[in-house]
Amino acid sequence: MSDSNHQFFRLKASGILRSREDDFTSLCFEVGAAGVAEDLPFVQRDLRYDPDVLETPTLDANVYFTEAPGESAVLKIQGEFPDAKLEVFTEENRDWLTEWKKGFKPFRFAGDFWIVPSWCEVPPEAPRDAAKILYVEPGMAFGTGTHETTRLAAGYVIEESLRSRPHSLLDVGTGTGVLALVAHRLGAQDVVGIDNDPEARRTARENLDLNKESGIAIPDQNLEDIQQEYDVVVANIIDGVLTLLKHDLTRVLKPGGRMILSGILMDREGEFYEDFTSSTGLKLIKKTHDGEWSAAILEKAK
Repeated sequence: MSDSNHQFFRLKASGILRSREDDFTSLCFEVGAAGVAEDLPFVQRDLRYDPDVLETPTLDANVYFTEAPGESAVLKIQGEFPDAKLEVFTEENRDWLTEWKKGFKPFRFAGDFWIVPSWCEVPPEAPRDAAKILYVEPGMAFGTGTHETTRLAAGYVIEESLRSRPHSLLDVGTGTGVLALVAHRLGAQDVVGIDNDPEARRTARENLDLNKESGIAIPDQNLEDIQQEYDVVVANIIDGVLTLLKHDLTRVLKPGGRMILSGILMDREGEFYEDFTSSTGLKLIKKTHDGEWSAAILEKAK
């Protein structure tokens, strides 16, 4: 019996004249392709900027087939595009989400908090206190708690919650919503999570429902739309983006409030903190690191 249902076939085509892109795509579908995707060359000046796609006279493409393309199909493409290099590959067609779930187990997140995937049981070594269990369905959002930057931010959220019992907290780039959940479980009443990715907002809302949390808001707003000031502002985002957002992050922080930043690469932290504090007037209170990542608490003058 054939196991073709567990495989797909990829024809790698290199050196197609860009002027004949439409002809190439049409021919591929004519010979039975299920999809065509271009390999886009790009450059990225640094992490503050989106990639710039390079304009090239030729293109490389991946052509996907649900069944092995016959010799006649390959020869027909080669005949129409004699200068192109064609290679056929057989790929395993896996359910990647199921494969990934196999490796995502319950774990101690920060302090006494544990993250438990929605499809797992709470392990016996986890706290019996239900408030310390955060159920997560990751979806496509960043922030499942496994990354160093999220753990660093969570540690500081716990520290600030125990230090000052903040009433309000804004989580910028909320992802799966786990940092907002920690803050709310520790007593912050006015907790808002925002994210410019609609998929992240959807995932965060699902996680709030999963945890039976109704006191956290996930509005369809970006940072520039927020007018309220908060006792604590959390931003677990790559440092280049933090630099772009620094003035808006400062604007929504109350006088005397504290900002938690995470996502700063260690080899850039000196330059980053100097620029951030000098531009905003915030005072660096403390910083820590995990692996190649740095996080910090900053304070706004009263």
